[in-house]
Amino acid sequence: MSNRTSGRTPARDALTPVRGRDPEPPASAEHRSPSVALQASDAEPASITVVRGDPPEHLFRHLLSAYLRGSRSFVIVETPRLSARTREVALEFCRRTRQPAVTRETASRLELDDRDGGETGTLEERLVRLGELVIAFHREAVESWGKLPFGDDRFWERKDDDVDREAWYLERCIAIGDGSGTGQPHPTIGAYTIARSLERIADHAVTLGEVGPRLTTPAVDGGRLRELRQYHGQAMEHLGRVLHTPDGSRANDLLDVGEALVAGGRALSERLLPAVGDGSMSPASAAAVARALEAISRTVAYSQDIAQAFIDRSVRPVRPLVEGGALASVGTAAG
Repeated sequence: MSNRTSGRTPARDALTPVRGRDPEPPASAEHRSPSVALQASDAEPASITVVRGDPPEHLFRHLLSAYLRGSRSFVIVETPRLSARTREVALEFCRRTRQPAVTRETASRLELDDRDGGETGTLEERLVRLGELVIAFHREAVESWGKLPFGDDRFWERKDDDVDREAWYLERCIAIGDGSGTGQPHPTIGAYTIARSLERIADHAVTLGEVGPRLTTPAVDGGRLRELRQYHGQAMEHLGRVLHTPDGSRANDLLDVGEALVAGGRALSERLLPAVGDGSMSPASAAAVARALEAISRTVAYSQDIAQAFIDRSVRPVRPLVEGGALASVGTAAG
């Protein structure tokens, strides 16, 4: 399986210290104790103590981790008082997830409660809906190539927030056992892998949208751009087929298709990128082509993970049987 990064960080550069405030001094080593106390029961709030001097994304990650494991309430404590930065991170967390809202605030304590109203549909249906949202996002990003760039530099990141919100919610539902169907851990782990892979695929749509202006310069000729579009179209077709074959019956064939796409991506890279050496493509344009190729290739790799997860979900666990006094094991595949 191809190596790939995990996509953009959940807490972005927007979560920076508020302008006009002097940065807080870094915490000394003796004060850097664990800042999160997740309770054994989800009925108990996730208690998060803000460590003085920590970057704001640390708080966001702690909140998100508690949310994904199923906590329904969150308590943020900061002494001697809550900073504007901490409050900003908490509100950003509420905006980028479904349902949490501030319910109580004191000088040094902020309480958030989840107001989840539930979700309809089977787990498979919800995974497919998320996948279709991701595919539409990818296609929008590539269709933007050749058009005037959007005025807002963070347009694609905000679009990705919409996908993250739905992906994180589904991952949370899986973690607390909502929609697992069989009550068996193996299918649930596979479903979580699928949801997480779709979340990462959406991250690569951000890259494709951001590099668009560099791909439509005269340095990138129409032939190169057409090949990139074709490769991306093949990757989206592959992902769509994977998502609509959830029973594992054709997953092996789709894995073979994915391997061919990965090989095709390598060949395309070898054909397109040497142009920077002969001067027919500027370094900036070559970098944009390289980023686009990498984003598409990693999308294919995550699609492969999804196909494998569908195979894993379709295999029932081995059950011991006693026949004629002897112990035997039988494993069957669903579908």
